[in-house]
Amino acid sequence: MSRSIRLLNLLQLLREQRYPITAQHLAEHLEISVRSVYRDVESLREQGVNIEGSAGLGFQLKENFLLPPMSLNETEVEAVYLALQWVKSIPDQALQHASHSVLSKLKAVMPQQKQAFLNNTYLRSIHSWVEVDQTIVQQVRIAIRMQFKLKIDYVDEQQQVSKRQLWPFALGYFNDKMLVAAWCELREDFRNFRLDRIQKIDLTEQHYPQFKRHLYEQWCQKENLANTTIEVKQNTTDKN
Repeated sequence: MSRSIRLLNLLQLLREQRYPITAQHLAEHLEISVRSVYRDVESLREQGVNIEGSAGLGFQLKENFLLPPMSLNETEVEAVYLALQWVKSIPDQALQHASHSVLSKLKAVMPQQKQAFLNNTYLRSIHSWVEVDQTIVQQVRIAIRMQFKLKIDYVDEQQQVSKRQLWPFALGYFNDKMLVAAWCELREDFRNFRLDRIQKIDLTEQHYPQFKRHLYEQWCQKENLANTTIEVKQNTTDKN
């Protein structure tokens, strides 16, 4: 990978973060050394990118920085539009609002011809979901993003309630249900938990001791899934 591509990847990764991200986490994502992360951050700063760094917290991009524009063909426009239509249907208000925002931004930067094509695209994703408490959805997503442990009260298929402490690393959407894939300290194994069965949730500020990427890869091996898949199998939902 060329250094220019690596800098663009680093910049894009920083743009995606709402909170500071450590050099170690950046290195894991980009598959480079921590020393290279520090060098690349300094290179971006020299080019005028405003990146703040705090000891113990990490780096954060403090203002928008334009990446080279992308040109989408008609099939790509349809794919993005259909994906955003699907996001509008899921029981997550923050992502629903984000899908509207992304669509508005796409229309604002597209050439007029592509804007007209987008406005006349009628691909639709029709889906229904089991209702989920929005506080639970939000805290699960934050926990995954920040690699925080979660404490939950969980109701299984036999209506038995158990207290769990989880290391959440992925959120899956299966048919009409949302499931979080996590390492369960109680079972000392990977488990998948339906969000609609979580009665109570406590977002801790305690980082779990492994990178979520490593947990995801181990989980994929256990489930016999390719690392690129985001599917969560229904028959692996925790029943214990």
